[in-house]
Amino acid sequence: MVWGYRMKEDSKPDTSAKMLGKALTVLIVLLSFWFIYQQIESSDIDIFETLLSAEPIIFMSIICIFGVLVLSPIIWKFLMLGSGAYVPYRLCFGIWWTTNIAKYVPGKVSLIAGRAYVARKYGSKVVLESFVWELIISISSAVIAGLFLIELEGISSSMKWILVCIGIASLFPILSPKLTQDLVRKPFSLLGRGDWSHDTSMTRRYYCVALFLMIISWLLWGLAHKFILLGLGVDASLPLLIGSFAIAWLIGFFAFFLPAGFGAREGVFTFNLSLFLSGGIAGIVAIVSRTLNVLIEIIAFVFGLTMMSSEELEEE
Repeated sequence: MVWGYRMKEDSKPDTSAKMLGKALTVLIVLLSFWFIYQQIESSDIDIFETLLSAEPIIFMSIICIFGVLVLSPIIWKFLMLGSGAYVPYRLCFGIWWTTNIAKYVPGKVSLIAGRAYVARKYGSKVVLESFVWELIISISSAVIAGLFLIELEGISSSMKWILVCIGIASLFPILSPKLTQDLVRKPFSLLGRGDWSHDTSMTRRYYCVALFLMIISWLLWGLAHKFILLGLGVDASLPLLIGSFAIAWLIGFFAFFLPAGFGAREGVFTFNLSLFLSGGIAGIVAIVSRTLNVLIEIIAFVFGLTMMSSEELEEE
């Protein structure tokens, strides 16, 4: 009885911490969208009338966002090659599209565990290593794309220098993929998580192809937002749109306690856009962007399910 009572007492702090975490998550999301609402409200824009009167060119943004989702599994294929596994393109699309939906669960654990399980025939260590590479290349390409914002007067000089320094430093894997891969494996090796002494597989070619495709995906995001703006009867610089979204995505990515950076990404994106657009238009673009993103990812998830069978995913 005493032991059972102590177990209940010990579980209380864990429950309180989880409740506090959920409360903070909800608060951040609400504050982010309140900021967006305030931007739209202060601009005296009727969001429904604006969207209903949009030009058909706005639908071109759907093609661009879907293009990003087509590139992502191809990028993952090259990262898996660099991690030591060959995955056919069809399975790359099926695995990536079906597991990507797990990012809407707060934290990255569900996403990592889900993909490691679905792609288990290639080895959990290989999938885990590809995730680390995906993290590195995502941050590197986002910072590089974010450099387009350095021409804005609203960005402080110190922030511009930080972006430039991080952007240059993020290119280190190109200089030495082998050393980078050794560094990537070191923490897992120190923790005793399996044998990581086998030869490294990442090459400069694999990494550069993946980085190039990732940068193309930022271009597609920029075009998607440009088409949304053109549909609303507004135009803006493509480089500024690319940089604004890349930095917003990066902030949302590091807000790991939020599902897919929900709220944080939209809030930062609205702020970035408001540096060269009206706040109301900026808020509408952020909301339309996320809505289309979610809908297209759901469609991709359904397509992904049809591209692989359970037999193909079984360990050999």
